Amino acid sequence: MFGEGKGLEIEDPNYLYLGNVTANKNTGSGASNYSMFSVFGKINYSWDNKYLLSFTLRRDASSRLSTAHNYDWFPSVSAGWRISQENFMEATRSWLSDLKIRGAYGVNGNDIIANDAFYAKYAMDLDRAAYAIGGGNTLLPGALRSRSTNPDLTWEKTYQTNFGFDASLFNHKLALSFDYFHKKTDNMLVEKPYIATIGEGGYCWYNGGSMVNKGVEITAEWRQSINKDFSYSIGLNATVMKNEVTDLMDDIYYTWGGGNGIDKSIVGQSLGSWMGYKTDGIFRTQEEVDAYKAKYKVSFGNPAVGRVRYVDTNGDNEINDRDRTWLGTDLPKAQFGLNLGANWKGFDLSLFFNSIIRDAWNNSKYYTDFFPLWTGNHGIQLLEASNAYDRFLQIGYYDSDVPAPAVDNSNNENESSEYFIEDGSFIRLKTLSLGYTLPEKLRKTLRLQNARIYFQAQNLLTLTKYSGADPEGLGYPYALPRQYTFGIQFGF
Repeated sequence: MFGEGKGLEIEDPNYLYLGNVTANKNTGSGASNYSMFSVFGKINYSWDNKYLLSFTLRRDASSRLSTAHNYDWFPSVSAGWRISQENFMEATRSWLSDLKIRGAYGVNGNDIIANDAFYAKYAMDLDRAAYAIGGGNTLLPGALRSRSTNPDLTWEKTYQTNFGFDASLFNHKLALSFDYFHKKTDNMLVEKPYIATIGEGGYCWYNGGSMVNKGVEITAEWRQSINKDFSYSIGLNATVMKNEVTDLMDDIYYTWGGGNGIDKSIVGQSLGSWMGYKTDGIFRTQEEVDAYKAKYKVSFGNPAVGRVRYVDTNGDNEINDRDRTWLGTDLPKAQFGLNLGANWKGFDLSLFFNSIIRDAWNNSKYYTDFFPLWTGNHGIQLLEASNAYDRFLQIGYYDSDVPAPAVDNSNNENESSEYFIEDGSFIRLKTLSLGYTLPEKLRKTLRLQNARIYFQAQNLLTLTKYSGADPEGLGYPYALPRQYTFGIQFGF
């Protein structure tokens, strides 16, 4: 509950009541609740530490879903075989310390939607729901429907299968792990758009659509002590994954956001894929412009020297909105992490690198590279493009990769196109840490249990071709700052 207002009739602290305000009186309240009831059981079985089996069954019920379909059963089973313990592996034990093959299958449920998603909702609205019953100028308050209910709303389910192995070699110096996973999500919880003829209250939660994530995860680590003074470790992990939307509800199959509104759907593409126009650089000469206009009927854009060149993707010799197609996604194609560590006498050193391979949509180009698209500050590259256009007027060739400044947007360069897509891959030295632990004799003299001096740096180095603020956090983030820390740790 809340209340506010201005202009107290009496400002004495003994009369500070909301009822005593004379202007801007405003009160309101709201309420929400959410509950879940879960029961689960688990059985684990192990025989001779070689054959491992686990079975889990859970039943979940959620208040966010239909009262008739708010519960479901979610089973899972996993099995492992420590093959290195078998007698026929005797010959490998000199170098193979441990090897376990494993696999699992399970179902998970998701109900992460609004607490009141299932309910039909009505809102008091003086502008749109009041009515002068009986005529006259007196309006009586009323309510309008803001959301409809769905009596069939139920759990979103994810079916996951994975198999792999864990291995330890050379007296546990080398550790390896491999996983292949396949996750299919069905009955996804979505709040789809609705056609205007439904009228007020057409918003409603539905189960619809499916999606698949599949890929591999690999980890490898080597640890070795050379002598009592020196040891080191190298750890690498990698993930390669593909995401694909596999189904949508029929009435939104081709709609904007899920397609082009005509004949292309996001089904078969990755979630969050970009739709737009393919481009083929920038027009460099007037001859290129003339040849382009002679070849294509141009119903979209206005070809000119210094302007973005659009591609006829459907091969009908016309440049129009039917040439919009899928351009990719910024979901990672692969992710990597590298840990390096070393200890020598009292010194310790660790470094962590992370890397992502992906494409990136550089939103900032909309503001920096196109003069007519907005009225704020622009990038200095427009000065270089302006100089390039001056050179074109002299030599007949435009030599900049940034579109020439223009007073209007006749070439529709505000539309989504490949011009905004860059290589967003990077390698970053995320963390570097160097420390020194005082010798034991000195610690005893100082009556310290432990004492360490250290230096740490974060985001120290980034290698990337991406021209935006930061390749790790796309969109409009602040660039990650370099941070340096000096510290002393004492234990008594």
